[in-house]
This record gives sequence, structure tokens and C-alpha cells, in this order.
Amino acid sequence: MAARSRDYFRHTTLIASFTLASRLLGVARDVACASYFGAGAVWDAFSFAFRIPNLFRRLLGEGALSAAFIPVFTEYLELRGRRQAWRLAWIVLTALGAVLLACLLLGEGLALGIPRVSELNERWRLTLALTAVLLPYMLFICLTALAGAILNSLKHFTAPALGPVVLNLCWIAAVILVAPAVTDDPASRAFVLAVGILAAGLLQLLLQLAVLLKKGFPRRPAFELRDPGLRRVALAMAPIVAGMAAFQVNVLLDGVIAISLSAREEAQTFTLFGAEIRYPMLVGANSVLYYGNRLMQFPLGVFGIALATAVFPTLSARAARGDREGFCEALSDGLGAVIFIGLPAGVAMIVLARPAVELMFERGAFTPAMSARTAMVLIAYSAATWAYCAQHLLLRAFYSLQDCATPARVAGGMVALNLGLNLSLIWVLQEAGLAFATALTAAVQSVMLYAILIRRVGPPDQGRLLRTLIKTALATALMAGVCLLVLQVGPPPPEGDDVPVKMLRLLAPVTAGAASYFGAAALLGVPEMRLLLNALRRRLRPRTEE
Repeated sequence: MAARSRDYFRHTTLIASFTLASRLLGVARDVACASYFGAGAVWDAFSFAFRIPNLFRRLLGEGALSAAFIPVFTEYLELRGRRQAWRLAWIVLTALGAVLLACLLLGEGLALGIPRVSELNERWRLTLALTAVLLPYMLFICLTALAGAILNSLKHFTAPALGPVVLNLCWIAAVILVAPAVTDDPASRAFVLAVGILAAGLLQLLLQLAVLLKKGFPRRPAFELRDPGLRRVALAMAPIVAGMAAFQVNVLLDGVIAISLSAREEAQTFTLFGAEIRYPMLVGANSVLYYGNRLMQFPLGVFGIALATAVFPTLSARAARGDREGFCEALSDGLGAVIFIGLPAGVAMIVLARPAVELMFERGAFTPAMSARTAMVLIAYSAATWAYCAQHLLLRAFYSLQDCATPARVAGGMVALNLGLNLSLIWVLQEAGLAFATALTAAVQSVMLYAILIRRVGPPDQGRLLRTLIKTALATALMAGVCLLVLQVGPPPPEGDDVPVKMLRLLAPVTAGAASYFGAAALLGVPEMRLLLNALRRRLRPRTEE
């Protein structure tokens, strides 16, 4: 276990290092956007419009296609050689480009055509106009994700992890430098930002292709609709797309609900079947969902996705060779790491939600009232941080076994659960109800996937996982108590934009909490603590010593 675990943690720390840089830049970009746009109608429209190409990215890029492609591509590398694997990659890349182009043309027709044939309010007209500008990003980012999947299969993780850094740098430049120089109108600035994102998508794609060419990727395209490898990928994709599409449609519906059922400046109520009903949410609901989700994504993106990305090729290779023992061992390593990081990360985000939002966003157009709403959304999302991390790992375990139908069936059931919770909880928790519905659904889905998987391949080392869970829970409880104590004895929230005080209110409990958690984990002998330290030592060791 030791050698394999070192590799997983070494790859995870590499990906996490670049992802951490991207997330820090992502925080900077969100700070800038919050200051310029606040949480109002313009950012409601932009965050919804940006969600559309991201939906396709998860479905046809890093989601369904990558999950279906990596096991087949890995099998070609293992059994047929690199030449045949390259040919398969070109065929899939060409087919994906054709599908994306068709989706782009259809999407542009809808985004530009609906306002011409329907009576829409200004909020939805702005949303659809921004969607029309941002849709080409779907083409760039999906092709980038497939190129990144090829590189990950070759155990090259650097360029794919650098892609989001490029996006965030372009995003920040557009918000801080370009948009203010062009216009003072918030809506116009949103369009400038959309153009900057398109430029970032093109640069991301060129980065991946440049590295692929250095790896020997042939310059001559190949395309054959009857290729058996393409058919295998397409057949594997179908149930994944069905399951993920259902979930992503529900994510899209979250935005529709947040915009449609939030009050407008000119109306606080709406009429339904003759009854006048007060809107359950205020304007800016979709904006605070965006900002809360962005903060929640920080631990998930830095660790959860990085771990799943690093383990996926190994799971696929073990499954292709029929090595069930090695497969379960890799799964145990991954789940242990999920518990060790995901549980304390979620609790820390809950305890420190308000100081984090105050420091990151509360300035300029972002008011204290917006901070309070965003903090409630962050708390609701963070309740299931462990589940989001586990979900990524468990899905890739099924995909490695080339079983895509089971996750699709589970996801289909979760759509109905999530939608029902959404429409119920918003009347009690406002926009935080949408976030809490997502958290509950993720927890249920992760438990179901784990239960089905262990019946399929046999249980991982459950004794080890239980020991990790108990010890991690004890260390997490200590961490939470320390964070609350430091927060209590520290300075109160400042009335103005006092950044040093805001920083102290967040960094002091974070530092004390992290020290107490890792110290307790070391004293309790959590095995993931030792593996993480070994991986960091190997990463910092000079290459001549390796």
C-alpha cells in the first residue's frame, strides 16, 4: 500500500498545488466581481449565463466524455500501444468538436430567438444576451477538458491543472483593467467580462494542445465514425450523459428558481391562481448562491477533485487488468483521504462562514446584508463538503469499472429529490434552501453509491476507514472548538472596510484550528496524516535524490 499511496498523494499534491494557485486567483476574481457588481440583477444574469457553458463542460468535457474516454484510452495504452491510442484520441476529439458545434448553433439560435418571440422582463433579456456571448466558451472548454483527460491518462497533470489559472488571470484582467477603461455601466462591464472569458477559453485550449504535441500527438487528424473505440466511448457516455444531464438540468433549475422567484424592484409579490403570494427570495438570490458556492468550491477544488483526478487513471488501469485487490486498495486510500480532509474542511467553512464572506466580498457594492445572505448559503453548502469529495471519487470508481449505468440511475432519482427539496426549503430558508437541498442530495447520493459499489467489488478496508473516521472526527471537534474560542476572544466585526481586522478575524482561527487539527491527527496516529507528510517530503525533495 505504501508505494501506491505515495504515488496517489504525490500526484494529488502536485494537482492540488496548481489548483490552489487557481483557487486563490479565483478568490481574487470573485473579490473583484463582488466589489464591482455586488449581488444584484446584473450579477444574477451573468452568473446564470456563465453556468450554461459550464453545464456542457461537466457533461461533454470533464464529466461524461472524460469518464467514458479515460478507461478506454488507458486500455489502448496498456494493450495496443501508443499509436493506436493516439488514433483513438484524434477520432474522439474530432467527433466531440462536431457535436459541440451543433450544440453551439442551436444554443445561439435559442438565446437570440427567444427574446424576439416572447415578452420577457429586462432581467431575463440581459441573461439571454450574456448567454449568447458566452456560449462559444463551451466549445473551447470542452475540447480543453478532453485534451486534459488525454494528458492525465499519460500521468501528466501539470498542463490540465494550469488551465484554470489562465481563465482566472484573464477574468481578473477583464474586470479590473479592461472593463473600467471601457464603460461605467455595470451591464456593459458584464459583456466586457464575457469577451475576456472567451479569450481565456481559447488560450486554455492552445496550452493543452501544445503539450500534447510535445508528447508525440500526431498533427494529422483522424476520423472514422465506425471505429470500435469511438463506439465504445459513445456507448459508455450515453448513460453518464443521461444521469449527469438530469443533475445538471437541476443545477440549471436552481438558477431559474433563484431568478424567477426573487422579488423585483417593481414588485414584491406575484399572482398564482388568483392568490397574491410574496416572493420567497430577494433580488440577488442567484448572486449570493454563486458567491457562496465559489467559497465552498475552494476545499473541493483544491483537494476533492485533485484526489479523484489523480486516482482515476490508477483505478482504470487496475480495473482493466482485473486487479480487484489493487482496485479496492486504491479506493480505500482515496476514501481515507476524503475523510481526512473533507470532514474538517466542511466544519471549518461552517464555523468561519461569516468572517470568510466579510473578508472576501464585503466592500464596494457588496453590502453587509449581502454578506449575511452569502454566509447562510455557504453554511448550507458546506454541510456536505465530505460528500462532494466522496462523490467525485465514487463516480470515477464506477467509471473505471466501465459501469456508467448505475451512477446514472442513482443521479436520476436524486434529481427528483433535489427539485422537491428546492421548492420546499426556499419558503423557509430563502436562497440558502437551494444550497441546503444540494447538500442533502449530495450526502444521500454518496451513501447510495458507496453501498452499491461495495456490493459490486467487495468492501474496501472498512476497519481502517472506521478508525480514520473516528480519529478524524475527534480532531475535527477539537479544531471547531479552537476556532470558535479564537473567534470569540478576537475583535468584533468592524463596521467599515477595515481589511486588517477582517483578515485577523479569519486567519487567526484558521491558523489555530489547522494547528490543532493536524497536531491532534498526528497524536492520534491517523494514517492519512503520515501519507500526506511523506508525499509533501517527496514533492520538496530535489529530483536528484528521487
